[in-house]
Amino acid sequence: MVGGEETTTALEVAMIFEIGRSPNTNLSEHYEDSGWVISTDKGWDQHSHGGAVCLHKGLQSNSCTIAVNGSGWTLETPMMRSFPLWSSEDGECVTNCRPLHNKIHNFNKVSHDGKLKVEYEEPEWISDVFNQVKCLEQSVLEDKICDLLVGQASALTSTGLMIKIPNTGGVDTTMIRSVLDYAGVEYTLADAIKTPSRTHQHMIDQNKLAGGNFWGYQQMADTSVPHILATGFWGDEYLQRNPLYTHLYLQYFDKDLTKAYESAGQSYMRNFFDHHYRAKVKDFDCTDTPRRLLQDMMLNDFQMWHIDECLTWTPLGDIELLRLSLQATPETAIDQCVNAGLSRSIISRLNSKNLDLLDTNKNRRPPISKD
Repeated sequence: MVGGEETTTALEVAMIFEIGRSPNTNLSEHYEDSGWVISTDKGWDQHSHGGAVCLHKGLQSNSCTIAVNGSGWTLETPMMRSFPLWSSEDGECVTNCRPLHNKIHNFNKVSHDGKLKVEYEEPEWISDVFNQVKCLEQSVLEDKICDLLVGQASALTSTGLMIKIPNTGGVDTTMIRSVLDYAGVEYTLADAIKTPSRTHQHMIDQNKLAGGNFWGYQQMADTSVPHILATGFWGDEYLQRNPLYTHLYLQYFDKDLTKAYESAGQSYMRNFFDHHYRAKVKDFDCTDTPRRLLQDMMLNDFQMWHIDECLTWTPLGDIELLRLSLQATPETAIDQCVNAGLSRSIISRLNSKNLDLLDTNKNRRPPISKD
């Protein structure tokens, strides 16, 4: 049932930066120390700690601290990092706002003490999340997801910031809107910004170069006014609706997702699947380690972090939600991937009137012509 369970908020704060020997002129703020230049977006705090100059932004559950001490520096983030990282070939530049020579995967400790050090340290809880074998019936799964999301929404009011949500008929956004409705949290509808700030436009321009890591910035509202943007990011990936991820998940149960789409005929996800995933699923080699592949892709699927004065609330990117969705029965996972059945059921529980807002298919994709 919904309510009663205490949870921590999944509110996250913008962390856009570059550490190098010269400034990144696409970012507005620059700090120099010991031969290093740290370029950031707006909103970072500067302080001293243990002889180091520190820049910090974020909350306890999702933050970033860059500490410069003498000729070196360290980059610290709690638990699972929510943004990608790249380093230059010589290791003298590390950034999360443009692709460089080397990609630094999640759960790597990053520092520089004369040369760049990248140390992989996988948390113990990873194996627990990705090696679940006990399935939860859909009603139980819905109870737990609703409790998690409503608890997160209720915590937003303590920030004192206005909350906006995109004015779309997407199933993930509509589900988050229903969560806010149920929790009694006020919000306003917002359209994507038409005149991005310099930093905002830079992130949009970098999207193709970064392999799609920055696509979400095209959907953001005004980044110059302090507010929270409530979003449905990570809904496909962490809630069993990304066809490739669900295909990998179903390998454990010996289920064929493509056959499920064929049997269902026209459905919410069918046109999206045909356009973007039918060939990918067919050609993807997952015979050896499907769960490990799923782990690597999910935990390095970066979509949205924050920028200037716009803080994004991305409750579907919560690791606990991922753990829950990896306990779905194969039947629930298939229905969710094909019909958004789990998401629709959650919307119905929280505010059934919002079902009328939904688009007829994912991203309004038309069918592929058979001519």
